[in-house]
Amino acid sequence: MRPRSYLGDGPLGPLPRPDLRLTGVFVGVVVIGLLVSWVFRTGDVAVAEIGRPAPDFTVSLIEGGTFTLSDPLNDDNRRVVLNLWASWCIPCRTEIPEISAFAKANPDVKVIGVSVEDTEKAARAFADEFSPAFDLGLSNAEFDAAYPRLGLPVTYIIGTNGVIEEVFNGIVNQEILEDITTS
Repeated sequence: MRPRSYLGDGPLGPLPRPDLRLTGVFVGVVVIGLLVSWVFRTGDVAVAEIGRPAPDFTVSLIEGGTFTLSDPLNDDNRRVVLNLWASWCIPCRTEIPEISAFAKANPDVKVIGVSVEDTEKAARAFADEFSPAFDLGLSNAEFDAAYPRLGLPVTYIIGTNGVIEEVFNGIVNQEILEDITTS
């Protein structure tokens, strides 16, 4: 007579008894990891959300210099269109000419594009290829932590009061930008 497993017999014989100790060790390691990361966190990082103040950031511009979000908000009280893009992103390549046309037609809105998930070399080649009518910057760790994304492109509309009014996931065009910045 064959031994029976408490799980029953499988087609190749008795099924093995599950080892719950390994599962317990795994769960314990995960819990300890979460506790350690919570204890040693470096502080609360503001994250971009609709209806909340846009986290301030400074990025290096591809053409030289830097861009700090609070400058156009404080200096000339302009809305900001913040577009996140990457050189390898096909939809990003599609929307850049449209955003550029919007920037030319709307000098009362500050438009800034920030390269994310990309190399500096590829971002610079992208800038040379498209020569947009707005500034392009390079992301950094501070920016990436404040402006997380699930995909690209992403466009944030930031009001003159510094509050994020809209987040648009996907391709924008001139008409969409004019609609959401004049409402």
